[in-house]
Amino acid sequence: MIHLNTNKIIITTDFSETSFLAIKHGAFLAQYTKGEIYLVHIITKHWEKFNVFTPSITLENIEKASDAVQEKLNELATDIKNQYGIKVTTVVNSGNPTTEIVKFAKEINADLIVMGTHGYSSWEDLTIGSNTLKVLTKSPCPVLTMSQAADTLGYHKIVLPIDTSEHTRHKVVLTIELAKQFASHIYAVGLLADDEASKKPAMEVMLHQVATAAKDKGVICSTELLQDVKNRAVATVNYCEKVGGDLISIMTDQDAELSGFFLGPYALQVIHHAKVPVLSIKPEEHPENVSWTMLSGT
Repeated sequence: MIHLNTNKIIITTDFSETSFLAIKHGAFLAQYTKGEIYLVHIITKHWEKFNVFTPSITLENIEKASDAVQEKLNELATDIKNQYGIKVTTVVNSGNPTTEIVKFAKEINADLIVMGTHGYSSWEDLTIGSNTLKVLTKSPCPVLTMSQAADTLGYHKIVLPIDTSEHTRHKVVLTIELAKQFASHIYAVGLLADDEASKKPAMEVMLHQVATAAKDKGVICSTELLQDVKNRAVATVNYCEKVGGDLISIMTDQDAELSGFFLGPYALQVIHHAKVPVLSIKPEEHPENVSWTMLSGT
């Protein structure tokens, strides 16, 4: 089963407003769960095109770029330590952002990666920043993403969408553990398409087992079944807004059509359009090892 640990949290930053928001969420989570953070910036081959420092400086070579970034990260680290009282390690590397972030996560056995992303107004627009996309699909640990709209800290109402895919259950234990830490209320919502009416009894059993597993851990869990769903991502985001959710927990290949290198439309749309942070979890390599009876304790 996939369990939650937050001892080592990587926060990636490119000094944008969204990455500063990611720092707030990651630092808050580390403070609350007594973890530590690694503040990471990757200098790409296009480093000379960007001016992210104030006052402006001229970067003549990669060494000066590294020094400037390190100085900026040290300033952020000092602010974070003073505000949250947590251990902060700064890391500056150069190369391909995805490769370096994933490699570093494996090296330190990271428990969570926190990243900012950017939302889109159109539901048809599935474009996502290439770095965020690749980290989400290749990360060895869960990834927490948020857009600029996710300005509230703390996770008191966690939305847990459940569909008919085999791996949907893999996020249940981790989500319950997170809810336990934050004394959160879980809102488990079953999503059935208009051609899945025959699966209603099975979905009701699944939702009951999620509620039972949560209750066994002392976590409050409400369940609701949505039928005739046209778009699961739209239904998830709308349901989150309806119940006032402040976190959505999903699988990275919710559509069950992936090889581990791509995100399906469901995950892309939820990540882009949710106004709250989204916790993306990779399925276990051996899904047969996780059963609903294990979750329910029966």
